[in-house]
Amino acid sequence: MKTKITSLVLAITATFPAVSFSAITGTTSVQATFTSVIEAGTCNAEIQNASGAPISILPFGDVFKSDLVSQSREEAFRIAFTNCAGVKSATIQATPGAGGSCTGNAKNGSSFAGGHNVGFEIWKGTVESGSLLNCSTSPTPVLNLATGAANFDMGARIVIAKDKTIADVTTGTVSAPVTFLVTYQ
Repeated sequence: MKTKITSLVLAITATFPAVSFSAITGTTSVQATFTSVIEAGTCNAEIQNASGAPISILPFGDVFKSDLVSQSREEAFRIAFTNCAGVKSATIQATPGAGGSCTGNAKNGSSFAGGHNVGFEIWKGTVESGSLLNCSTSPTPVLNLATGAANFDMGARIVIAKDKTIADVTTGTVSAPVTFLVTYQ
């Protein structure tokens, strides 16, 4: 039996420049200035309806007094956070928007005043099974953004204003401005 041996040869070549023994002249130091802007991390945030379409108004349509008594009119919505950079979480606080207030004679009710003696409750998660974002005490739920995106699901319900009864409710168009304050960590 014959064994065949294969050799591999690697050739390495180099060129050596001619060496001059004259004095080296030139720059002995250089300077640079480095600039940057340090910014807090953020996300893109958008209010969306239950289907994921962007909205700035959450429409309830026609609401009847019987709906207010039974507290049966609610709408789902969410804040969608995308393209998060430099953040791990955020707190979300619902506050009365420009010209808005909380319901109640002392403006200390849990719902956001909508006029005509009605208000809008805002809930983290679903109405009744989630947690109420109280207008007058403003809790701040935490949302995990470590994956770079998340949805903060919420529900809203139209109710009779604090300190009022169904007899105090008058007909007409109602609306409540609400501002969501987002603080990133």
